[in-house]
Amino acid sequence: MKAMFTFHYQPMAMTEGMKGCGACHKIGVKTEAEIAALKKEGNGFGTASCDACHTRHTFSVAEARQPQACETCHMGFDHPQWEMYSASKHGIRYLLKQSNVIPQSAAAPTCQSCHMQGGDHNVQTAWGFLAVRLPLPEDKQWAADQATILQALNVLDPNGKPTARLDVVKAANVARLTQVDWQKQRDKMLATCNQCHSANFAKAELAKGDDMIREADHLMAEAIRIVAGLYQDGTLPKPKEYAYAFPDLLTFHDAPTVVEQKLFVMAMEHRMRTFQGTFHANPDYALWYGWSEMRRDLTEIKTLAEDLRRQAGRKPAVQ
Repeated sequence: MKAMFTFHYQPMAMTEGMKGCGACHKIGVKTEAEIAALKKEGNGFGTASCDACHTRHTFSVAEARQPQACETCHMGFDHPQWEMYSASKHGIRYLLKQSNVIPQSAAAPTCQSCHMQGGDHNVQTAWGFLAVRLPLPEDKQWAADQATILQALNVLDPNGKPTARLDVVKAANVARLTQVDWQKQRDKMLATCNQCHSANFAKAELAKGDDMIREADHLMAEAIRIVAGLYQDGTLPKPKEYAYAFPDLLTFHDAPTVVEQKLFVMAMEHRMRTFQGTFHANPDYALWYGWSEMRRDLTEIKTLAEDLRRQAGRKPAVQ
């Protein structure tokens, strides 16, 4: 049974900087040593194998198969999948099935239909959680933008070399790091979509998600380079915990200045909503809660950078 799960507990020493994940991703079958480590940290609950989704006492498979079982964790700031799904055509149809408004035989996929095919608990997608991958795309501009994002996630150093954090990403399996692994997950999703839709329709819809990632990455990379420039010309001091004179998107709310906070929000809220909204068939989330906000973030970051340089007596950067 252990092979069914990928979300194994990781000691905090291995996940430094990967904030926000541990509260939910203690799920999965664990060794006795992992359980002991959790209890030593003071975690009295959440150490059992499966009771995040299969709630304790009842341990109902029928309950765990409902999309609401995913809502507790998959909502909110950086991954509002419940909001996206429940307001999409997929989600609306399933909620109508639950209310007996449409027949139980009507096609209406749940979270589990798309992400846990056949009860598979791996819950992986081609683009993973952060919409980054290796190898880099063939499109030169997109490859450069993705490389910049990987540097700001600190899995590549400013020279493009792998860092120790890449090992954490590999261990957590949150990104596809080979073309074979990426294509495997894409083919699995195409087969799932093809149960209700034509193959051509499914390919076209998933390609829209790829296109949205590419466009969002161009905005994101420009913003990252602006903040990196502030470190590099001395306008902003490099935080002592940073390994490089380059922003770290995984500092979360600990980012020390307004411009760095804005960069974090652009990456972890608005970029996430841009591509996730597209893949969850929710154009309103993709556009107004994602893409539009990214455009506004970039404008604000440019203005903040100019103000900081002016206050430091430096010339504005050439745009």
